[in-house]
Amino acid sequence: MSRTISRTMRWVAAAAATVAMSGAALAADVEILPNGLMAPTTTEQTKPDQFKKAPPWRIGVSFGGVGNTWIVQMIQEMKYEASLHKEIGEFIFVEANWQAAKQVADVEDLLTKKVDAIIIGPISAAIGAPLSAKAVKQGIPVVVFGAFGKAMQSTTEIGAGGEVFGRQGGEFLRKELNGKGSVWAFRGVAGVDEETLRYDGFRKSLVGSDIKITNEVFGDWGYAKGKQLCENLVLSGNAVDGIWFSGAEMTRACLDVFKESGKALVPMTGEGNNGFLRAWKQTGVKSVAPLFTPGLGAAVVRASVALLEGKPLYKSYFSAPAAVQQGDLDKFYRPDLNDAYWLPSTLPEAKLKEMFHR
Repeated sequence: MSRTISRTMRWVAAAAATVAMSGAALAADVEILPNGLMAPTTTEQTKPDQFKKAPPWRIGVSFGGVGNTWIVQMIQEMKYEASLHKEIGEFIFVEANWQAAKQVADVEDLLTKKVDAIIIGPISAAIGAPLSAKAVKQGIPVVVFGAFGKAMQSTTEIGAGGEVFGRQGGEFLRKELNGKGSVWAFRGVAGVDEETLRYDGFRKSLVGSDIKITNEVFGDWGYAKGKQLCENLVLSGNAVDGIWFSGAEMTRACLDVFKESGKALVPMTGEGNNGFLRAWKQTGVKSVAPLFTPGLGAAVVRASVALLEGKPLYKSYFSAPAAVQQGDLDKFYRPDLNDAYWLPSTLPEAKLKEMFHR
């Protein structure tokens, strides 16, 4: 009897393992982003056919706001990916201009329109959590754009940047400054969780060093405001040994300020933006460029499509490629494209040349 029970238990275990492996293979078959740009951060998966629905589908997107060329390109990549799927009958994109009340109204409107799937890029987890919870309660698959973990309910979460982005820049400055000196911090849009996460990663990278943050400003991830703030700091005469930036448009702005004022360059962190890479190459500034791919726009659409097709997905994914180093600059810089291009992109070459021709 014991041998029979033992054999039965082994068979059940083997069968369960086979089912688990089959589910894992299905989830792994869904390419969220190519070339190793995206990896699951959990083994937990949705169930096969859990959200399967016959097309045509109506997919809604609520994004926190716009305001820089990265977001513009990300939206283009999102819409281009949606155009490739004829099963999507309607693709509705709305942005909240970084206003909490508007994002709440936007999501409620999308739910009223009975979307088959909803993508939420929240201003913050505090704003997004009740919105995603409401969609989940209605049985709608929710793809969260960002890395919020348990702070937000989601069917699957697609994240990037965050503390990894901030840490990559901070570690570069720590090495370049030999662990001592004064730095300025140019932050993004105040109150946005992605901004806070990047800054937290930067701060953590400096723990145990003698590097002090002597000035801290919010440049809203934009060139114009970044330039004004950098001009103010340079004119103030405050000493600085290095500068950390939460976004490359602000880096590019500050490089222009240093050039126009005749101030000697200090190490500055950048990002995978073609305009910054051009300035990096031309000025010879010591830098590093974390990659925050606008392909996240395509990724959230692909995840939504996979769910509506009935394919299982991992509950969370994250994109954390290695940052561009000085020696890699020529591999990534595109002199044939203009400054508004961000990389790496999911758009085809012909589309890139159409959108970003010089």
